[in-house]
Amino acid sequence: MAKCLSGLLLTTLAYLNYQLFYSPRRQPVDEEVVQQLQFLRQELHEKQAGERMQQLYPEGFVYLNSLYALTWIELLPHVAPNSTLGREARTEARWALGEIQSPVAQSIFDEELPLPRGAFYQGWSAYVLGRYLAALPAAERDSADVRHFNQQCALIANALERSSTPYLESYAGAVWPADGVMGVAALAWHDRFQPSSYRPLIQHWLKTVDDHLDKNGLIPHEAKASTGAVLEAARGSSQSQLLNFLCEIDSGYAQPHFRRYRALFLTSRLGLPGLQEAARGMAPVEDIDSGPVIWGVGGAASLVGRRTMQRFGDTTTAVGLRNSIEAFGLPWHGATGKYYLLGQLPIADAFIAWSNSHNPHQPLTGSAFWRASFQLLSLGLLVLLAAPFWFSRASRG
Repeated sequence: MAKCLSGLLLTTLAYLNYQLFYSPRRQPVDEEVVQQLQFLRQELHEKQAGERMQQLYPEGFVYLNSLYALTWIELLPHVAPNSTLGREARTEARWALGEIQSPVAQSIFDEELPLPRGAFYQGWSAYVLGRYLAALPAAERDSADVRHFNQQCALIANALERSSTPYLESYAGAVWPADGVMGVAALAWHDRFQPSSYRPLIQHWLKTVDDHLDKNGLIPHEAKASTGAVLEAARGSSQSQLLNFLCEIDSGYAQPHFRRYRALFLTSRLGLPGLQEAARGMAPVEDIDSGPVIWGVGGAASLVGRRTMQRFGDTTTAVGLRNSIEAFGLPWHGATGKYYLLGQLPIADAFIAWSNSHNPHQPLTGSAFWRASFQLLSLGLLVLLAAPFWFSRASRG
């Protein structure tokens, strides 16, 4: 029995160390992101993954379709438009947008809010549509899509102008500032491919945000609807997400936020990087937003933090997080594509695919020594496991 357990531990150690050297192939883009999208396509089209995730998460339907669309959109600039993959990327992004804008999706959210259907729905919906339109040549943008996007941007801008706080409600009386960041990011994308309209409003929003930060100088996780006062300080899950969009709103403004986030949330377990859900020195927290929290490391914070680190140039940590996910996330290549966690949680697959899709045509490289501590620990454990067998053989000899 002892030999079987030792053999299992040795096999596990060998597998984990092997996976930490993971490096995806890119021809012309990350092939494994494409394989993940193939899995998600079947889950969404044939197995109603959007509806299933809605039963688990308050915004699961829109969230899953948004991440799916955004991952395809990230591929568009790097594949030939008339290639099989290029046509598929457009078709699937357009299909997911239809799901996001469908009556089913809209019915989840309250139309009577100051921003109709709230900051989460309008923010993600407008942002995904804006990114899709920006990825297309101007001559190929559907005029109805452009009109719809402009109407959404006008709604978001009007709500911000009338609001006494920078953080708009997602639900009646409930404010999660990360949702509001999405709407402002949509306005920033409006000004990238259409005549600039919203830059003064965006600058005013940033100044107002400065007056509504938590004690660590970060955008809070939850705020009071009437005043924007902090109800819950910044957390790893929301920071990992919102920083990806804050840098698109104003990269200079986002840089000090990223540095504070990295200092407060980046940690190490057994020599491998992870993002804490609670800031250093804060009480532990775990809920639907955080996903599973193991040894203080947040599941959602780390999955999305892998993308965040790459966006802000910390490629060594980005590689460490990506390869740790490959080691511990139970990845599997099946007939339907690549999936994680036995394919039981498509929202996790969507977050991983989206995180891996940033600059999908470029190899991601970092320091060769980031995994050294884990390897030394593995070597020590290997010696401890092998010692009884060595002594046993020596005594018989």
